[in-house]
Amino acid sequence: EEDWMESWKKFWKPEPIGTDLVVLPCWMKLPDKYNNKKVIRIDPGAAFGTGGHPSTSLCLETMEKVLINGKSIIDVGSGSGILSIAANLLGAKNIVAVDSDYLAVNSTLENYQLNFGALSNLKSYKGSFSDIQEKYALTKFDLIVCNILAKVIKVIVPNISKSLKRGGKAIFSGILASQREEIIKVLNLNYLKIDNVSFKNDWICILATKIQPS
Repeated sequence: EEDWMESWKKFWKPEPIGTDLVVLPCWMKLPDKYNNKKVIRIDPGAAFGTGGHPSTSLCLETMEKVLINGKSIIDVGSGSGILSIAANLLGAKNIVAVDSDYLAVNSTLENYQLNFGALSNLKSYKGSFSDIQEKYALTKFDLIVCNILAKVIKVIVPNISKSLKRGGKAIFSGILASQREEIIKVLNLNYLKIDNVSFKNDWICILATKIQPS
């Protein structure tokens, strides 16, 4: 097992994403060519999210294009914590990370601490987003990032809409191109207007804005 882990590490390289971000394996020194980048250090462990999957890179690229500085953010399905870390690097004021898997919750906390040495502006909860949203009355957030399966997104969209302030943004990734229309229909039914849809391979990422119910 030890040999397999060491062999696997040799194949994981720094992953530049978007304009300013680079995902760096925690055991590697940052190459000089990335000195001007915002560095996301990740120990992948057992949780999803190393930046290599199109759904994660699409989400990160979209986050770069949204004004995050000083904003409040929820990371739904936080996995390795990669999106929460990116949010802090991009200037988020406070971040709530939610995942239903305890390994993911631990991974989010460990990777966040690895990057920043503290958890001062992060709260992490284990449970379904619908339950956490209601239990902690999560409302009036500026941005929600959601990189999970489309079938789960469809179920939690009403709670995501409740958690956003008017004019707040939501980023949905982990969606196959073939699922685009059904997801957009659910978003529109919950006062989320589509701003942009980006594509990579067979995957899409949707940026939407919460509008006032008519």
